[in-house]
Amino acid sequence: MADAKRLLVLCVDVDDDLYEKARIKGPIIGRKANIEAATKFSIADPGDTDGNTIFQAVKTYDELLHENYKVEIATITGSVRLGYYADREIVKQLEKVIDDFKPEACVFISDGASDEQILPLVQSRVKVNSVKQLVVKQSKELEKTYFVMLEKLKEPQFARIVFGIPGLLLILTFLFQEVGIRIFIGMFGAYLILKGFGVEEAILRRFARTEFSLERISFIFLFASAAFMIISIYLAIARVSTLQIAGVDNIAKIAAFALKDFLLLFPIALLLLIGGNLLEAWNEKKKYMLPNYAISIAAVLLFWTIANNAADWVIGNISFADFFYSLILTIIAMSLVIYLAKQFKKSIIGKMALVGKEVYTEIGGFLGKILSIDKEKEAIIIQTQRGQKIDLGFESIANIGDKLIIKY
Repeated sequence: MADAKRLLVLCVDVDDDLYEKARIKGPIIGRKANIEAATKFSIADPGDTDGNTIFQAVKTYDELLHENYKVEIATITGSVRLGYYADREIVKQLEKVIDDFKPEACVFISDGASDEQILPLVQSRVKVNSVKQLVVKQSKELEKTYFVMLEKLKEPQFARIVFGIPGLLLILTFLFQEVGIRIFIGMFGAYLILKGFGVEEAILRRFARTEFSLERISFIFLFASAAFMIISIYLAIARVSTLQIAGVDNIAKIAAFALKDFLLLFPIALLLLIGGNLLEAWNEKKKYMLPNYAISIAAVLLFWTIANNAADWVIGNISFADFFYSLILTIIAMSLVIYLAKQFKKSIIGKMALVGKEVYTEIGGFLGKILSIDKEKEAIIIQTQRGQKIDLGFESIANIGDKLIIKY
């Protein structure tokens, strides 16, 4: 265990089965509390390995205690929604445990890959000296696998995929018949692209940080934007149906016409969303956020130009040369907008009195105080309670007030 003398034996229940099945809330701190929690949970669901993992953590705790280490044991829980929500809750509980016990290192107890996925979150906050993975001895018969699969299907994250996707396909087929299958394939393909490039996670985080209220300026714009989005989808679907009835069988041209109809109102929907947030930022005197919204507005307009020209080229309204030149000009224009916006943001933040302000994460974790501002690197230098220095880019800033909040 290296030279560390204050060790934390840490067990993590990522999907919060402890609460879902036994109504046990994390963090669970101390040997007695963990034994009671593991016993209660094992009675509630003897087939789940989380109870055995806690017992393994208790065994490890006892072994280290006999080796004259100063040890604490803790079990922290995530969320049944997994992803960002689980990570946020895990970090919140972990930071509380660290603040209370102040360990020099950690022994991480895991029952599988799902737990080890959050290992980087732990390592960024406390040194991990050891990782122990529990392997539960059990039968491998097909019948056992069948029952495990049935249990997994009860969990929301699996149920949404196994039941939600076929359900969407059935509804679209019922409403639009054969066209509905194509719509589903297109939507599913778009989802896979968003998932593959990490856009889905970014969207979930964005909505997790958004507060919906009738009193907020952005709510009115959000409501109007939703209407434009729905109409845009309807126009695209209607165009596809019309062309198929007319006997057009060129898939590329059908897609191009549908895209042009979709782009009639969809960019307006996006601009309304951005405009609502921009006005709200201006009203709340968050001028440092204005460059970001300027980039977003430019991106929407330039994306509309590229997509619309691409559709015109497929249809035959413009030549490939015209499309290519417009693409090059759009890329140059976007690069210029990003450069100017960054310079503007650097100028705004550089003039603000930030040195000495306390820095917190969005979920309330204290990082330290701002030591200095590096305008050239576009970063804030934070000094933690332990004297460590952390560099964070300006893009990490979520809010500036009496204290500075950074994006998690």
